[in-house]
Amino acid sequence: MTTIKAMTGHTLGDSGLLSLLMAVLAMKEGTVPPLLGLTDPISEAAGLGLMQGSPVSGDLAIAQIDAFGFGGINAVANVEAAR
Repeated sequence: MTTIKAMTGHTLGDSGLLSLLMAVLAMKEGTVPPLLGLTDPISEAAGLGLMQGSPVSGDLAIAQIDAFGFGGINAVANVEAAR
């Protein structure tokens, strides 16, 4: 699990599109970027598989992108790699 918000900040309506692009690139490269600035997650998040420190490599087949915000930006997209 990762997020790019710490890298891009509040980008208004573009945040969902940026997240979608990052997910597609991560799937293409087989690398999940870490959560920027996450050094000490709470114990309740232990089972979530949060990416910390450096990118993690792997075979990424499916990604879910959530874009929620004030003003009605509420969207979820699921993308699957072509095999």
